[in-house]
Amino acid sequence: MSLLNKVKNLLKNPFLTMALIALVVQSVLLVIFYSLPDPLGLSMTEMFEGKTLWQIFMAFGAILVMAALFGFARAPRGLAFFYALYFFVAITDYDVFRFSHQRLSYSFLRTYFHLSNITDETTVSTLGGDMLGTVLWLSMVFLCFAGAAAYVTAYSLQLRKQRCSLVLSNQGGAWKPASRKIPGAMFAIGMALSLVPLVLFLTGTRGWIEIPVTHTRVDMRFTLGKHTLTAPILHIAAVETFEFIHDNTKITDELVSDLDAFLPADFVASRGNTLERPMYRGAPTYEYKAKKPYNIVFIMGESFKGRIFNKMLDGDTAVAPNIWKLANGGYFEKDSAGNVFGGGLWFKNAFSGGYPTVRGTMATYMGFPSHPNRDVPSFYAANKFKGFPEYLVGYQKKYMTVSNPIFDHTLPFIEKFYGKEWHLPAEATEKGTVDSLGVNASISLLETMPTDAPWLLAFNTISSHIPFFNYPDAFAEKPDDAMVRYRNAIRYTDQQLGRFFDALATRPDFKNTVVIILGDHDTPVDSVDYKVPQPLGLSASQIFIGIFSADTALFNGLSIREDVASQLDLGPTIFDLASVREPNHFWGYDLLVQERPAEQPSVFFSQNAYYLGFRDHVLTGGLENEDVYHADAGGESSYALTTDATDIAWKKKAVGAARAVRSVLRNDIMMP
Repeated sequence: MSLLNKVKNLLKNPFLTMALIALVVQSVLLVIFYSLPDPLGLSMTEMFEGKTLWQIFMAFGAILVMAALFGFARAPRGLAFFYALYFFVAITDYDVFRFSHQRLSYSFLRTYFHLSNITDETTVSTLGGDMLGTVLWLSMVFLCFAGAAAYVTAYSLQLRKQRCSLVLSNQGGAWKPASRKIPGAMFAIGMALSLVPLVLFLTGTRGWIEIPVTHTRVDMRFTLGKHTLTAPILHIAAVETFEFIHDNTKITDELVSDLDAFLPADFVASRGNTLERPMYRGAPTYEYKAKKPYNIVFIMGESFKGRIFNKMLDGDTAVAPNIWKLANGGYFEKDSAGNVFGGGLWFKNAFSGGYPTVRGTMATYMGFPSHPNRDVPSFYAANKFKGFPEYLVGYQKKYMTVSNPIFDHTLPFIEKFYGKEWHLPAEATEKGTVDSLGVNASISLLETMPTDAPWLLAFNTISSHIPFFNYPDAFAEKPDDAMVRYRNAIRYTDQQLGRFFDALATRPDFKNTVVIILGDHDTPVDSVDYKVPQPLGLSASQIFIGIFSADTALFNGLSIREDVASQLDLGPTIFDLASVREPNHFWGYDLLVQERPAEQPSVFFSQNAYYLGFRDHVLTGGLENEDVYHADAGGESSYALTTDATDIAWKKKAVGAARAVRSVLRNDIMMP
């Protein structure tokens, strides 16, 4: 028999044919995954460095193993259905990771396919980052389902025809259902592909190899990670086992001491069971600044860079004139001598709790730093955490979000904290007007708030999201200079916030209201931001935080604070404003009456790294290596490796705290 005939006979095996088609489809998906632009402008090849070969081996191995299993079961139609569902999940998974940089989970599936996500304008940007990505991903989904449906239909018709003709088997050397050689071969090859990266991972393979023909360098640093739901069971089991061991650090007095380095002294003193619940404090005992519950306006500004907002303190008030007006009492009453009532706090050294938005949101609402090994949103509903809105008993609470809650996996938070009282603005008919529409919606919600009971109104902004094109063309130019676009976007957001402040100032309970403005994170804009040893270092950290009120009982004029502030401090500060005195897991300081000691930094953990923000410098480095980088807090100079003994000591404390956080979250021992 000629080679061509042998190949033809082999291709008559439906399991082999479908496996080959599936391998082609998987190859196309990987090409799309690595070539489409990421919404945040991050390189997928850089983000997947050390995981690319693992992902390829994993995906191809899974396809062959599943084809073999269905082959042994003699269920070709079952395999067709499986591949259709498999690639549907894979396409969704790849897109979720590209869009949010998080692993697909049930929680994200629930938010990702939420009705509001399917029907509003964020859908196009969700699928792949642009219209091209949307078309490609949806085309692949349609082709997979259409192909599976066509095969199942054709196979069923052929089977019926054979039964009618009493033809029980194919003739002429065609594939016979009883043959198990091909499924056996596919199973062996698939298992080998699955085992290779696992072995290389366990043996710690490092270095580079060069592919001779293309002269492409391939990173052999195998680092397993649950980056796709489509990972074979073998890899999921291996990674879960590895993380279970890795995350289950025994909480010791030494690790508690590392945690204590970042906690307020009253937190340390009020813990009931230090080793069992090291991140749970008793009710605060210090005297609160607020003597009554205040209304709270909570504004999270997209990428409100501390480095840029602080320029207003040096006279560059054009960047956000309405926020500057609020800070200086321009919306407040004056006495007969022209003195302004009220005031506020402006923090020059304020830092985010993490990047992207979901980590900053988590740190703010939950009061402890996020950890990538334990992604809180994906399992929030089943664990013992509470967000600060849950403590505000007796408050009417509403939230307006200009970006769909699926954007950064925040819907579990929003539903838990605000119930059905979360709102989207009207659909934009003019490009770049989302913040204007968001403020319209926020003003409408403000009008529904009571005047005889306390309330919380939270909303966020979006114009200053990277790459800073999200303002109307008529408002300002959009040049190639990213910093010019960023400042224009901030000015547009500030213009809309000015309308909100105007409406707020007319309320009879304005004097009983506190406005809190903070950035969700910093964002890289210019060359200063990119002088970092890793993509998400200083540029993702220094933010603006301001707290303002017309009530002189809280503030008497504007205070420019030099002490370090953090998103971790917002919860305890809001507890003061809302007269909440309960045990909790919030790490931070009450910014109304407390100051973080000069020698103590804020902390957050990014992917396998830590970040420490001091008053005059910052430190960052890897949790798994010895390198420590030092830079000025203002970000005007690049990082440099340091061997300073104090820096090394803080690195040790940061690593110890990370181990404790991982273990506490893994074992769900946050609260009783």
